[in-house]
Amino acid sequence: MKMKSSFTLTKIDNINLKKYKIVLKEYKKAIDDLLKKILTCEELKKSKIFSPLISKIRFDISLCNDETIRKINKEYRNKNSSTDVITFSLFYDDNNSTIHRKTADLGQIIVSVETADKQKGENNLKTEILTLICHGILHLIGFDHLTKKDYDFVVGVQKKVLKEL
Repeated sequence: MKMKSSFTLTKIDNINLKKYKIVLKEYKKAIDDLLKKILTCEELKKSKIFSPLISKIRFDISLCNDETIRKINKEYRNKNSSTDVITFSLFYDDNNSTIHRKTADLGQIIVSVETADKQKGENNLKTEILTLICHGILHLIGFDHLTKKDYDFVVGVQKKVLKEL
């Protein structure tokens, strides 16, 4: 059975998306393409979201500035610094997670556009943000990088998926 997905993409503060030439409609299309690649990636089939009980996943993506992500990082991770991406997983972190009508609500990905812009290196900003969103989606579907082996797996899948876009 083919997995369906839906997501919201919004900004959660006063970040000036025009300054960064971000058009949400264009990003939504790119994220749809990214999701298709992720959901058909054989290496990820061991995730619990590929259960017969689940036919659709849903999550939120929020874009923000460094100050907002710093506050979130301080409140939830006790780190008083900005970061590139924070993921709040509902499906895997909560033993009381529910699946309603075969839809799993996975959580939220928060991306700092300012940090992404600073660290983009040779990438363009869109590629950097898609990389961070891909990383967040992998967390939402149950993959982490607490060990070197897990880190290599997550980064390897990210690179593979993004190369296919």
